[in-house]
Formats: sequence, C-alpha cells, structure tokens
Amino acid sequence: MRKHNRNLPDQEAAGAPGGRHGQSDGEDGAENRTSETPGGHGTPKGLPVDIELSHEAAELVKQLQSERDQAVDARLRALADFRNYQRRSIENEQRAGQAGAARVVKAMLPVLDHFDLAVAQRADRMSVEQLHAAVRILLDAFNKTLAGQGVERIEPTRGEPFDPNRHEAVMRQAADDLEPNSIVSTMQAGYAMGDQILRPAKVSVSSSPQDE
Repeated sequence: MRKHNRNLPDQEAAGAPGGRHGQSDGEDGAENRTSETPGGHGTPKGLPVDIELSHEAAELVKQLQSERDQAVDARLRALADFRNYQRRSIENEQRAGQAGAARVVKAMLPVLDHFDLAVAQRADRMSVEQLHAAVRILLDAFNKTLAGQGVERIEPTRGEPFDPNRHEAVMRQAADDLEPNSIVSTMQAGYAMGDQILRPAKVSVSSSPQDE
C-alpha cells in the first residue's frame, strides 16, 4: 500500500505561489510601490497615490495649486491694506477734529483778550454806563467770532410767524395786534450752523381764540 505523507498539504501550502506567504509579499510590494506617471512624473501632492495622471494633467494640477496659493496671498494682502486704510481713516478723522477745534479756539482768543482788559480795570473808577458799554463790546466781539465760524444767531422779531424747526414755544400770550401763532417776544436767542440747529430760540407765542 502507498503511504501518504500527512504533512504534504502544509508543505504545499507553504511553498505554493498562491499561498498566504506569497500573497502577503505581493500585497506588501503593491503598498510599497510609488505611483509614477508615464515619463517619470510623480503624482502631485494631495492626490491619492493610486491615481496616475498624465503629464498634461499633472502640469494642470500644479498650475491650479499655484493659482490657489497666489489667490490666498492676494487675499491676505488685501485684508492688510484694508486694515491700514481703516487705521489711517481714524487718524485723519481725529486730526480733522483737532484742527477744527483749534480753529475755533484761535478765533476766540481775541474775545478772551477783551475780557482780560475789562477785568484789569479798577471797578471803583468805572461807572455803570462804562461797565455796560464794556459788556456790549465783548458781546459784539463774541457774536462776530461766531459769525466767522458760520454760526447764525436766531433771534426772531415780534410778529414773525412761529417756526417749530427754529423756535421753541415756552408759553402762550394774548396779543390782539398779532395773528395767532406769531412771535410775541424772544426770551433766549438760538443758534444755527448751516442746516443744523444748534439750539432753537425760546419764544412766547400769541394765542388763538381756541386757547382762550
């Protein structure tokens, strides 16, 4: 009788090309292979290693990556330029405000000089008329300075129609010689600069028959 070798299947499995060891070596070799395109061009960075590109496709991918990097750099430069623009705008606004305030203060200096001259006088040698005249000079100088800065004095006269945009009615008075809602008297002058009302004039307004 023929004797069968019981170890033969194991040996065949170990030595067979299709065995586990041979298959493992083949898989390891596949994993260790570097994907290369025809002509020696490797796969561009960022693409799966199992994708092979032609020379033209690889060059196109490299060009797109370069354009992407340039776009990112341009965006960063634009953001930096915009931040610098904001900073310069704030600085220019602050300087403009300081220049405007300095212009007003400089215009007020002559008025302050008049005040210095007035208080330097001896009070026991001044009459009431002289004091009143000095105050009038100071008031005129002050109003002239405001007018030079574009400030208009709002001081309506009696009989002028009431304008809610420029006047503030603080009371109503009976005035038979005036039309209703007319200015009777001005209690406090107002001021405007261009279209902006800095302070409305406080006035009394003639009453209408319905108010009586």
